Amino acid sequence: MFSHPAPEPAEPTGPSAAAPGEPALDGRWRAATAGWRPSSIRSAGAERVWAWVRHAWEALVAPAAGGDDGAVAGDDASGRSSTGSGRRADDLLTVAALLALQERFLAVAAGEPVPVEVPDPRREGAALGEDEVLAVVCRTWEIDPAEAGADGFAAELSGFLQDHLDELAEEVRERLVDRRGPTQLFAELWSLEHVDELEPAPEQGAAPPFPLSTDDIAWIVSGVPGPEKHTAWEWLTR
Repeated sequence: MFSHPAPEPAEPTGPSAAAPGEPALDGRWRAATAGWRPSSIRSAGAERVWAWVRHAWEALVAPAAGGDDGAVAGDDASGRSSTGSGRRADDLLTVAALLALQERFLAVAAGEPVPVEVPDPRREGAALGEDEVLAVVCRTWEIDPAEAGADGFAAELSGFLQDHLDELAEEVRERLVDRRGPTQLFAELWSLEHVDELEPAPEQGAAPPFPLSTDDIAWIVSGVPGPEKHTAWEWLTR
């Protein structure tokens, strides 16, 4: 097994730390995002992107409607997931998949090529150890830990992580469409770079940027038509 454990999460600063959400999940969110400077945030409004990522992440970690799981597992819950890897690593990779989803959606909406790769969180400051990566990818692929010290193993492991993140980005898209509905999800993602289509926020006591109001959702989806929206809608709901 690897001799390099996961780096300790840095004290969170910047837009991710300020993203509003459920207070019971603050610790999990900080642990998953501390020290991370994602290149996949293409929008000038990093604060808004991080706010959406947390909003979507909380929807994914919450029990499904009608489920028997009870309340969301907060900061005092067990730190190990049911799949055998650390919950922090699972949270971190879910955030990475959400960042990939928003990046790809915004590229489609802008008429640009869709990014093929999901950036490796480890290269962008995320506290994710090789042992954690191995535990995650071993869920899907048979990898012999005894080969960990072999030449080229780190590159092979990075390739497996890339495949995992690519599949996870598709999975979170499908889960969010199911939980939030395609109309709401489309409006949220579209608003990341089109705040001009939202109602002006009050100067004092402004509400968190997400969830969007029903008026904002309706206006984005049907008030300002265009071929870019049609293309982005088809991509999101494919």
